[in-house]
Amino acid sequence: MGTIIRGAVIGLPVRNLSFDFSKVMHALMSRPEIPTAAALRGKRVGVSSFGATGDLAARVGLRSLGLDPEKDVTIITLGTDTLRHAALLAGTVQATHMPVPLNIQLRKEGYHELVYAGNILQRPLTGLATSTERIQKKPDQVQRMVRAFVRSTRALKSERAGFIAFAQRKFGYSKEILEEAYKYLVDAIAQDGFVDDGALQAAIDEAKTLAKVTKPISQSEIVDYSFLRAAVKK
Repeated sequence: MGTIIRGAVIGLPVRNLSFDFSKVMHALMSRPEIPTAAALRGKRVGVSSFGATGDLAARVGLRSLGLDPEKDVTIITLGTDTLRHAALLAGTVQATHMPVPLNIQLRKEGYHELVYAGNILQRPLTGLATSTERIQKKPDQVQRMVRAFVRSTRALKSERAGFIAFAQRKFGYSKEILEEAYKYLVDAIAQDGFVDDGALQAAIDEAKTLAKVTKPISQSEIVDYSFLRAAVKK
């Protein structure tokens, strides 16, 4: 959702509709030979793209470990989870941010979780977004999507066994990894798609800084909760 927020901040006709998670479920993972923050000093850290939520998670994580992201490490952009994962395995970078459940899998393979950003960073992570044109032209479709979103997030919390079985079939992770991942998900899930105003405002302010936007921007220019409120009411 960080990408959508940045787009709305610079004037793109997009809106967030609902949020899956209110915590950043990324962990800063390092190679087996880098067991501590001190060992990471002077090394390379991979991020998805500058300004993305994962980049923020990595930088906040580094600071929490006592490292200056601008001076103590070299941050490079690598793109998707798959590319960053491959770069970490190959040693192209010595650390990178990885989402749940890849962080769990890497731990079991001997890599180190230096810090889990969800413990220190509350930001909207993923969710539903669309264009203002679709909101105007196909509001019924948008409403059905948001209603399905609410049902699915509620089911995630109440149907643990069903979720784990589905995730095993779809993603191929072991039941052991997914049972641990489920705890992360439930801890981070947003309440019926809403996130704390303070966390949302922080994300907007960060996007403005990155885009060098100085004019005031209200949350209503970033998020349209009207469909979510109607779905929750039903």
